Amino acid sequence: RARRIDMLFVLGGNGTHAGANAIHDECRKRKLKVSVVAVPKTIDNDIPLMDKTFGFDTAVEEAQRAINSAYIEARSAYHGIGLVKLMGRSSGFIAMHASLSSGQVDVCLIPEVSFALDGEYGVLQHLEQLIKNKGFCVVCVAEAAGQVSELTVVLAFAFFRSIYH
Repeated sequence: RARRIDMLFVLGGNGTHAGANAIHDECRKRKLKVSVVAVPKTIDNDIPLMDKTFGFDTAVEEAQRAINSAYIEARSAYHGIGLVKLMGRSSGFIAMHASLSSGQVDVCLIPEVSFALDGEYGVLQHLEQLIKNKGFCVVCVAEAAGQVSELTVVLAFAFFRSIYH
């Protein structure tokens, strides 16, 4: 009241919005006429009804740098595999956009699309074919893609090691 604040803008993620909600509740409780406006900010770009969130473009640009480095390393090695794990605990927007815009990714795994590691149409079979045909490959994985166990990852690397060493 002393400062005559009648509007508050906050930019941020879930924690910031929880805080904004608490401020709003407190203002109502004290019968203060304060508008609390919360603007979402997340690099994941996973907020419904929004085309693009703050930070998403920068996250994709930085991800492309990592992809480019993985591409150079994979291409430089005999039967090289470049593996890039990107942020995306609940969505694959960063991984998908960075993969498509780089033009260097052979396989992009995102949580929105289920996949099998093994079998005739599995990811491992596809990677094996890519390496035989191209000599290398680049894989981009969103953080939550497949939610595979550590044991599965260890088995996958053991599989590739047995074939190419």
